[in-house]
Amino acid sequence: EALNDPKIAVGVCSASTKAAVTKVLDVTLGEERRNKLDVCILGDDVSKLKPDPLIYVTASERLSIDPSLCVVVEDSMVGLRAAKGAGMKCLITYTKSTEGEDFYGNGADAKVPELKSAGVTLDKIFGPMKEKGVDAEILSGVKDDVVVA
Repeated sequence: EALNDPKIAVGVCSASTKAAVTKVLDVTLGEERRNKLDVCILGDDVSKLKPDPLIYVTASERLSIDPSLCVVVEDSMVGLRAAKGAGMKCLITYTKSTEGEDFYGNGADAKVPELKSAGVTLDKIFGPMKEKGVDAEILSGVKDDVVVA
């Protein structure tokens, strides 16, 4: 959906090497869709890796987009720390092995098990930000509840 929306910039920021990421993206997206990415910053492109925010700061600079307007989709605590350190919102997609981690306690803006099955859409991510500003809550009614232990 996002790759086909000219108003949304889409990128990949991974600590992996270009060769490894290209293989994975070609399998998951296909070469044609991979080539539509607006930015692709990889481990060999930056001097510091996640949890340092450099990879996300570099992406926002290359896209000329204020970090507060960016929403990162991450699957790890290390990635969450990098996104938040860059001043970006962060949506966590977790797995069975990471679902017990305290993502909300570490600043996640939303947490879902899987984007499609959770009903995540671009409008549910960016709609509130367009209507209420960059501090708006994203994925209200869709994201997992905050559980206080």
